[in-house]
Amino acid sequence: MLKTLKLLLLSLAICFSASAEEQIFTIDNFSKGMNSHISPLLILPNYGTEVLNLRVNDKYGSLAKRKKMVLLVDGGDSSINGLFRYYKSNGLQKTVWATSTYLYYNASGTKTILKSGLTDGEFWQFVTYQDNLIGFNGVDNNIKWDSSTDSTANTDGHRTAGNLVAELGAPYAELNTGTDLDASKWYQYKVGYYDGTTYSYSTARSNPILTGAAVHNIYLTDIPIGPAGTTYRYIYRTLGNTTKANAIADTAFYKVATITGNATQVLADTVSDDTADNDAAPKWSTVSAGSNATPPKTEYGIIHRERLFLGNNSTYLSNLYWSDEYNPDYFDPNDYEQIRPDDGDVITFIKEYRGILVIGKENSIQHFYTDLAEAQWHTSAPFSLIGTPSPYSVAVTPKGIFYYSWKGLYTYTGQSSQLISDAVTADIRDVLPSSVGESVGYYYNNEYHFSYTSKESGEAENNRVLVYDIIRDAYVLDYKNINCFVAFNAGTDLGILHSGSSGTDGYIYAHEDAEGILSIRFKSQLDDGTFDDTRTYGTEGEPYLELGWDCTIDGWLTELKTKDSDIDTIDEIITYLPNAIIDRPDTGGTWTSPIYDLNAGAYDKIYWKESLGSSGDITFQIRAGTTRTTCGTATYSTAVSDPSGTDISSLTAARFVQLRANFSTSDIIYTPYLSTVGKYMVKLTFFKTGSTYESAFLSRWDSGWLNFKNNNWKELRRIRVFYEGESGTLNIRYYNQDTQDENFDIDMSIDSDLTEEDTGNEYLMSKDDKVYTYFVPANEEANNPIGRNWRFVISNENTEPFLVSKIEIKYSSESEID
Repeated sequence: MLKTLKLLLLSLAICFSASAEEQIFTIDNFSKGMNSHISPLLILPNYGTEVLNLRVNDKYGSLAKRKKMVLLVDGGDSSINGLFRYYKSNGLQKTVWATSTYLYYNASGTKTILKSGLTDGEFWQFVTYQDNLIGFNGVDNNIKWDSSTDSTANTDGHRTAGNLVAELGAPYAELNTGTDLDASKWYQYKVGYYDGTTYSYSTARSNPILTGAAVHNIYLTDIPIGPAGTTYRYIYRTLGNTTKANAIADTAFYKVATITGNATQVLADTVSDDTADNDAAPKWSTVSAGSNATPPKTEYGIIHRERLFLGNNSTYLSNLYWSDEYNPDYFDPNDYEQIRPDDGDVITFIKEYRGILVIGKENSIQHFYTDLAEAQWHTSAPFSLIGTPSPYSVAVTPKGIFYYSWKGLYTYTGQSSQLISDAVTADIRDVLPSSVGESVGYYYNNEYHFSYTSKESGEAENNRVLVYDIIRDAYVLDYKNINCFVAFNAGTDLGILHSGSSGTDGYIYAHEDAEGILSIRFKSQLDDGTFDDTRTYGTEGEPYLELGWDCTIDGWLTELKTKDSDIDTIDEIITYLPNAIIDRPDTGGTWTSPIYDLNAGAYDKIYWKESLGSSGDITFQIRAGTTRTTCGTATYSTAVSDPSGTDISSLTAARFVQLRANFSTSDIIYTPYLSTVGKYMVKLTFFKTGSTYESAFLSRWDSGWLNFKNNNWKELRRIRVFYEGESGTLNIRYYNQDTQDENFDIDMSIDSDLTEEDTGNEYLMSKDDKVYTYFVPANEEANNPIGRNWRFVISNENTEPFLVSKIEIKYSSESEID
């Protein structure tokens, strides 16, 4: 059979040589991303059957490697099961996450415990309200945090380290100067309410606090208020315990204060244990016989109309609860609604969409209307009977609420649900059914990210991310291990997406726009700098920088006197500057850039385009500072000399940065120079946050089978690739449905015109792209490869960026032969 096929191809080659017509087929638009559902033989224009770890619209229509993720903080030794950026009205910003049995916050790159002893592995969600962070996971009591991090033992105004959060419905406790309570003992607090007729109470507890050896009074803040009509609030406290565990297990609470009215939210507790255990009325047993106003343990929550709404309690799975208005600490036990309680489903999300509260269950979506008086609040009939078993996949977008349901991604538009993932059905079918509850969705910057566990991979954690560009209606697939997402997009943050790892590394990464670039390529940019025995020439778009006189004829004498003050006339130059020539005064010089405001968190690499000749050298130095003034007086770094990308990540980054280029030559007749080739003359890459980034990863694009818009046989002649990139290797594979399967590599570090001696293939530099021309070699029968359908695969296995804008295939085509 193989022999027959070879004879057929040989006969075709003879026909081609006699009558073939050369044509060009171009792949120049990758904008539709991935279509893994369609047959590879029916691939549509602008699609690829696989688009892995790539982006299709960084530059519209192009194909680019996705940005590498940068490590923000090592968050622990377990998966990150909740991630949140906490913003306060005073400008404070904190990153908070859940992992294992802990809640942490990021203190200057170091994880610091907020709370320990939580249920292992539970997913946490968070909201911010009234400057408090509020968190819930459905198993542990809901928590709140006011951002206090002061935790030095035996210090006035401080909490106990690792115990910074209170349970929602309780006050915060901190040390207070005084010696009325017992020294070096653990305490906790609860609150009760009275309206003149009935009692209500909360079982929520304050943060555990350890009194000091010398500072052992306690001060309470953010004491919860009661509902309208509350006349008294009662503060209850344990007696001092020798350990934290004993304090948490202690159920004996004694009244230590009565607060008249419903406004005061602070209290200095000076009641000794000897006085407290007199058990003053009303006793806790009396108050706790009233109504239980404790915030219920639920999986999901949202702030809507100045109330905290909660859903999916482990006992009452279809109950929707809401807090007192403006008061998330207090939940009247009558304030709840059952959402289709007899349908056998559970609440799986609560979202606000277009001002309406939308409640999702496993098999339905309905509205809960709150625009009338509270007594008239009610649930609608289902608007959609396509719900979700994947609560963390739900995200509100401009085009509706996106979510995963069995075998599809859907959008709920407020009236109905529509499938949006038909193009990637094969990947959706790869979602591991037993892990849909851990699948995660997040919307930011016109992209919906859906992280899931791949059934095909055989792994047990989220390891794939479908990214859907809602503007272009295009999907790509990333290989990333992600359990949760959050955008840093308020305050002084820069709008960067972050994620928490689903693996045991516990990493928190910044990605998608985490990398920045300072690019210098135009003459006006160079002219804004300072010259010392260097000069620019050329045009705005094609400038050059070299050793030379840095003055005009009018200023020549002044410049000469800086070389030697005895020079008064042109004739004296030969006396005092015997080595100077008309082109340049000496063999060394510098160009110093303006001071740039980068606000970099860490530097990555510096690149430049140099031509040295046989006698020249160019090096670069960097200095930085928190202000322009400090940057301008800082010491420059050690000079670096590799123009293809010197690693400068060890340098300390700051908001402002300045570059200095050092030129030298051993022969004054000749000068090294910098020129613009492609996109830059000098380029510095940096990260907004972090400095350690993920290791190399595979990027791949597969065209599917292409017939070049005709059904004839095609003999490949030449493949031309238009690309951008400064380092690494780009591999192009081409093969047909017969026996032809070849590939070639493009060295992206080459930055000048070059013809390869052994192959004749060509590198050509242009203003917009680098171009690599590959001349298709003959096969073993000494003929160019022939096929009816051809397939092209672009791949790369490092972390360095690249972009492909076009692939141009030159071929000969002959009419079909029977």
